[in-house]
Amino acid sequence: MDMLPAVSPEIAGAVRDIGRADVMVAIPAYNNEQTISSVMKTAAEGLSTFFADMRSVVFVCEGGSLDETKNVAHMTDIGMTVNKIVGTYRGEAGKGNALRAVFKAALDLGVKGLALIDADMRSFTPDWVNNLLAPAVREDFGFVAPFYKRYKYDGTITNLLIYPLVTSLYGKKLRQPIGGDFGMSAGFIEMLAKQDVWDVFVGQFGIDIWMTISAITGGAKICQANLGAKVHSAKDPAFSLGPMYMQVLSTIFRSMNKFQDFWREKEIVEDVPVKGTAVPWEPEAIPISVTRLVEEFNLGMAHFSALYREILSKDTYMRLEQIARSEVCRPEGYCDFNMPPDLWARIIYDIAVVFNCWTGNTHKLIDLSSPLYFGMVASVANRTVDLDYTGTEQVVDDILRSFVNEKVYMRERWLDLAAGRVCSI
Repeated sequence: MDMLPAVSPEIAGAVRDIGRADVMVAIPAYNNEQTISSVMKTAAEGLSTFFADMRSVVFVCEGGSLDETKNVAHMTDIGMTVNKIVGTYRGEAGKGNALRAVFKAALDLGVKGLALIDADMRSFTPDWVNNLLAPAVREDFGFVAPFYKRYKYDGTITNLLIYPLVTSLYGKKLRQPIGGDFGMSAGFIEMLAKQDVWDVFVGQFGIDIWMTISAITGGAKICQANLGAKVHSAKDPAFSLGPMYMQVLSTIFRSMNKFQDFWREKEIVEDVPVKGTAVPWEPEAIPISVTRLVEEFNLGMAHFSALYREILSKDTYMRLEQIARSEVCRPEGYCDFNMPPDLWARIIYDIAVVFNCWTGNTHKLIDLSSPLYFGMVASVANRTVDLDYTGTEQVVDDILRSFVNEKVYMRERWLDLAAGRVCSI
């Protein structure tokens, strides 16, 4: 991966001035004027508390914000013991391009470990810095993924798609593979620097899943950092799907072709150790509109059913159509909607296979799947409406087991793909 184009003269000059560092906390930021100062100060406190014997730096890698994020970062006093870099990276806005500049700075400074922290985090504590960095700096872990306690309607893309898909395909039970806050060793950064970026979306929201899959397939020693609750700028999943859905799914679907020899032979799902003591935070509740989710599902079935019939296997489509016919929404707003986890797993596996032979616009293919995703979110919301965190995790585990069990189906569909029996449109 060519990282130099993302490094602006501003960033390069600041790195030269510092010369070297042992540990870094990098904060990719865009329009985060309300939270950036607090995140910077907490990062500096964590570095000075837990890594006082090392040269450290906080790096705000900013993406051309339209608010005062950069000015606030410049004015934030983080003390005298931790170095500070504030700079705007070059290239198209996106976390992936920000991290290209971060990785280059980390390599030039010769850091032993790097922690990445999202700039909108409000539950970030100094302990996070230790829990993310210590395994990479003081142990021999190459990649440290986050382990959060999240509200049941937060992170639905992770819960319903990425967590079960990554676990079933690649055999590592990583609860938050796109969590945003990571730790990594110098060796892992060097490994990333040598890799080809196969998808344009890695430059944007696809970067987290690319790093996670690279860690697994590259043989990095992996652990999870116990970070407690994740409190950030979460939104109702019925109204805020955004570009992340398309970019993350596109990246993971492309990875299936690139690493097919790896995942096709992976039979066992391994637990990944969790390091650090839980931070005592409780996640904040966020709203969810099940009625809106079901409306989106129904619109998708009304407009795209002919395409779904072509994309999905015959049995999968018939089961989906039956659900659409039996769904009932009551006047008070409750929709009696249920999508079984095994059907959901087959839907995603079917779409993944078709993605890898689709001759049309793959962006459109992912867009076509979003109404089905909304339906699954509605189904899980109905199942978890009266459940606490522990009960919700059991529902998510049911989905995970379905993905693992249906991997046999996925392998069969992949053989159909290789034989040219899948894409007919």
